[in-house]
Amino acid sequence: MATSKVPRQHWQERATAKRDSVNVLIPQEWRIKAPSREEQKDVAGTYLHQHLSSQEVEITESDAVDIAEKTTTGQWKAVDVAKAFCHRAALVHQLVCLILICIQKPVC
Repeated sequence: MATSKVPRQHWQERATAKRDSVNVLIPQEWRIKAPSREEQKDVAGTYLHQHLSSQEVEITESDAVDIAEKTTTGQWKAVDVAKAFCHRAALVHQLVCLILICIQKPVC
């Protein structure tokens, strides 16, 4: 009985395929170029700020009490809060290449 061997996909090809399958979930307007070596030193703070609106920075750097207050008083919409956190998470994902990303299309 002859067995056919299917060539094993090289790990780098599999990694690229997985990365691409996750990256396609990020809205086009949230995609960024890889930062330079100099910029990589501070990807958590000011580097991210340049890709977020001032409101998104304010929302994502607020604590839960402030977010609850501003959404219940109507200063912020819950959907805007969700989008701000999704946007920031999508940016971070592109910098650290997480395995999964959970951004729901109806929110974004």
